Amino acid sequence: MKLYKLFVSFLIISLLFIGFFHPIISITQDLGRHFLLGEIILKTLSVPKTNLFSYTYPDFPFVNLHWLSEVLFFVIFKTIGFNGLLIFSTTIVIASFGLMFFKLFKSNNFLALSGGSILYLLILFERTDIRPEIFSFLFLSIFLAILYKYREKYTKWIFLLPFIEILWVNMHIYFIIGNALLFFFLLENIILKRKKLFSKKTKVLGAIFLLSLVAALINPNWITGATYPLFFQQNYGYTIEENQNIFFLWELFQKQTILYFAISSFLLLSSFLILFKKTRLVDLLLSAFFIFLATSAIRNFPLFVFGTFFVFVYNYSFILSKLSSNIKKLFYVLLPIVLIFLIFNVSAKKGFGFGVESGATKGTDFFLKNNLQNPLFNNFDIGSYLDYRFYPKIKVFIDSRPESYPADFIKNTYIPMQYDEKIFSRFDNSYNFNSIFFSYLDQTPWANTFLYKIVRNPKWKIVYIDDYSIILVKDNEQNKRLITTYGMDINNLKFSNLNDNFLSFVKASIFLNKTGLKDQEIEMYEKILTVNPNYCPALYNLSLYYSNVNSDLSRAYFMKFQNFCK
Repeated sequence: MKLYKLFVSFLIISLLFIGFFHPIISITQDLGRHFLLGEIILKTLSVPKTNLFSYTYPDFPFVNLHWLSEVLFFVIFKTIGFNGLLIFSTTIVIASFGLMFFKLFKSNNFLALSGGSILYLLILFERTDIRPEIFSFLFLSIFLAILYKYREKYTKWIFLLPFIEILWVNMHIYFIIGNALLFFFLLENIILKRKKLFSKKTKVLGAIFLLSLVAALINPNWITGATYPLFFQQNYGYTIEENQNIFFLWELFQKQTILYFAISSFLLLSSFLILFKKTRLVDLLLSAFFIFLATSAIRNFPLFVFGTFFVFVYNYSFILSKLSSNIKKLFYVLLPIVLIFLIFNVSAKKGFGFGVESGATKGTDFFLKNNLQNPLFNNFDIGSYLDYRFYPKIKVFIDSRPESYPADFIKNTYIPMQYDEKIFSRFDNSYNFNSIFFSYLDQTPWANTFLYKIVRNPKWKIVYIDDYSIILVKDNEQNKRLITTYGMDINNLKFSNLNDNFLSFVKASIFLNKTGLKDQEIEMYEKILTVNPNYCPALYNLSLYYSNVNSDLSRAYFMKFQNFCK
């Protein structure tokens, strides 16, 4: 049995490793900007407190609570590159989960531990990119491991927590969770031991709680930084997917991780009903708290995973211990089978190994090589990567930090100017845009409207397009040479960087669909089918297209769609 447990444990850690050790895609999101800020902080020995990268609001206040993560990311990247950073990030995540897993290994039911691990890892895989939040995973695990140990018996490890809090407040915005955990454990201690209110354990825990509150002040922004997690969304003029509640996102995407979270939450809450008399108050408080956080914003799914894993395994260790021996044997047989299946499945979905998504790399290379000039108009999604590649030579119109811009600017300038050509023209006269760099995978309705109109605007000429972004320049004397060399007709677009790649073809088809370039869209679908003959969206759209032009090909595509996609 010991060898079996070690084998299954190895498979669980392998699944976690596979889930996070994949080609880096966050470089075109926030990672590039993290590198840039890390470099600036090291060079200036100060943390910037303003927007800095945008020409629209360069002096707008910016509270940076992950500056130390950015410095660390930059140093690792400059020392051992992207591959080293991927190894480091994956190691931090494995250490975070492994700390909880192996702390529970000996003293709890192995079926509860392994089954809970599978379910919880499937939730954790919602967020596997390299982000500063990986340090929150680690600190949250350490906090809970120490607090549960302290709950059982006094331990000097408790004095480590305020020092961890100092690191946490400078590495990620979730630092406030550490103080919340201390509050919950202190509250339980006060309620259960109210007759011994001034016992040594209670006084020490209270002192650690107060010290951790003070520790949160040790950041570049002091009280503003310490209270920032409570108010940071007050200035949000832009809706970000990761900050949306699960009900809204389920209506749009039906993400599997939301289903796994719903199942886990139901099982967790049900366990309290089953074990009503054995319920620990702090477990109930933690479960309610982290379920609420995860329900309110999908970015908090990892908090639920790390915040309630101890509780889930503890409760189900009691429940599953009552199963019959035959049912237990069945579970023991199924566990390795399920884990091996998931390892291959997750690897196929996310990819495995080293690598960096090309994203907007080729587009920014083109921009810099041809010395395109400011003022630049860009969309929200691509802004942070442009910060990384262009600063300080060129500043962006906006980047992916909504808190770094006035909400009024986003709501009454950035969004309306994409919906309405007249509004765009008015701001163009004001800012005198020379170029447009746009990530066309932006799913917002205003971005779709803007793309459709701007490619048909005679004042702007397309000079570059690939499988991620499009670059246009104003048709003026300054850009005449560039337009002569690279300008392309909207009805004969020349995509760069496709390389007979399935995903590249799919992304190009998305652009052609958004911009209503039907003939080129159909050609792209046919290219897709040469690589993947059973790609359902291509089959469906080709069937509709040929039906509208009364072609016999419609039936052939429709039959294939029926066979493979129903």
